[in-house]
Amino acid sequence: MTERPQLQMDDLPEAVVEKPHAIPIIWLIPLIAALIGGWLAYKTISESGPTITITFKDASGLEAGKTKIKYKSVTLGEVQKIEIKNLSSITVTAKIDKSGEKFMSRNTRFWVVRPRIGGSRISGLETIVSGVYISFDPRPGPPALAFKGLENPPGVLADEHGTQFKLHAADLGSAFPGTAVLHRGVKVGRVVNYKLAQDGDGVIIGIFIKSPYDLLVRDTSQFWQVTGIDISYGIEGLDINIQPLATLIAGGISFNTPITAGGSNQPSKPETIFKLFKNFKSIGESKYARKVPYLLHFKESLRGLSEGAPVEFRGIKVGRVTDMAIAFNPKTMNIETPVVIELEPERLTPSGFLKTHTPDELATLMVQHGMRAQLKTGSLLTGQLFIELDVHPNLPEKKLLMSGKYPEIPTIPSTMDTLRRNAAEVLAEIHKIPFNKIGRGLLKTIQGANRLTNSPDLLKAVHTLNTTLNEIHALARTDGPLSKSFDNFNTLSQHLNTKVVKLDKSIEKTLSAVRSAMQIARPDSPAAVNLVTALNELSAAARSVRNLADYLERHPEALLHGKGREKTK
Repeated sequence: MTERPQLQMDDLPEAVVEKPHAIPIIWLIPLIAALIGGWLAYKTISESGPTITITFKDASGLEAGKTKIKYKSVTLGEVQKIEIKNLSSITVTAKIDKSGEKFMSRNTRFWVVRPRIGGSRISGLETIVSGVYISFDPRPGPPALAFKGLENPPGVLADEHGTQFKLHAADLGSAFPGTAVLHRGVKVGRVVNYKLAQDGDGVIIGIFIKSPYDLLVRDTSQFWQVTGIDISYGIEGLDINIQPLATLIAGGISFNTPITAGGSNQPSKPETIFKLFKNFKSIGESKYARKVPYLLHFKESLRGLSEGAPVEFRGIKVGRVTDMAIAFNPKTMNIETPVVIELEPERLTPSGFLKTHTPDELATLMVQHGMRAQLKTGSLLTGQLFIELDVHPNLPEKKLLMSGKYPEIPTIPSTMDTLRRNAAEVLAEIHKIPFNKIGRGLLKTIQGANRLTNSPDLLKAVHTLNTTLNEIHALARTDGPLSKSFDNFNTLSQHLNTKVVKLDKSIEKTLSAVRSAMQIARPDSPAAVNLVTALNELSAAARSVRNLADYLERHPEALLHGKGREKTK
């Protein structure tokens, strides 16, 4: 075996001793990663917004991780958790972006935007496609992280400029939230809320008027409801007023400030309360606040008279009918129809008179001077009645009766009732005429005249008269006194003709009057038939006499020669 050479100590290298580093290089990578992570965490925390909680009564449509929180369609947060803490509410936990942190104040209001169909508008239809989301109305105030959500959207948002007012109405009508407020037909605001009055007497309606239209509202402004179709039926007939389509569907509230109202010219202060009238027509009636009841008694039918019918004085409305009834008196067996009316005395006299006199004193004075109440027909088409007050100075003097619950104003029958009574009296008098006796007597007279006309003695007398006239004619051919007598006879014949014509006209008038009387009597009675026959015969006889007179006027010589022979000169 070959032996290895042995190394000497001098041949070995000298070891160099070095000090170790403080941090190993291997730990730099985790340290850098930790720094980057911390920086990212800080950046995330510093840029993220607060976590808030919102309490709702109903969370329908909300989903954790999906439902967004938006302001004017810009997403500023998201719902993270939905939980039930008690049976009366739902708690929603949401994360808000850093940009929305400044809007989270104690006065900020949240609500769920979902499809809503109200009395006057439809909102939230976009959520059918995009889904339900939470919206909020930011308002200044101290910071807050817990909120109570609204069940309905607020009426006025923070970025809307204008003024809120209140209206007092007897009932809500069509004034739902969102209903338009109009001025001369232009939409200038809307209804935002409503509630019952504290005393229960009516409804308080909140409205919002946008700027600068809120400057048009004065303390003397008048508000009234505008319905889509206004139909009224009265003595004037049927009155239909149709509003524009938008108002026709949703209704509205209109206002105006009368020029003659006076008062301050400054805009009204916020939350000022105005009276809301039912319609524009009722505004004019409201200025006469004093209404005094009076009683009227009519003995005729009240068909056509209804509650609310006008009471007029010479064509001007001074009141209305408030009640009607039937009053039967068992002792006197009289049936009357009492009517209660309300009069507005300010319409009858200047207000200065009523400062020193009572309304009853005014009514007493007018009744003493002949004021009476009367039923009148307002329209022949509808048959509606109204009450007319007027002064009749020729009537007997009466006084205002103060014995009952209400003062009683005297009445007079209506014109139609008076005409009916007069017609009934005339018919009663006509029925008293003995037409049967008159007919029988006239028939006997005509029969006697017929017998006299057709008697043989009359025929002989006519023949003898004809012979005598012939002889007189022969003597008249010679000149002398007899010729003059013939001329006088001719004059007498003409005079007789005139009288016969007058007699004929008189007989014709008599026959016409008798025919009119016969129309009233029963036309199918035997006496009427006989009388008509006799009258026809009498008329024929009168025509014969008239024809004879006409012929004698043209041919007076016929009295001497007879008919058909020419006069011999």
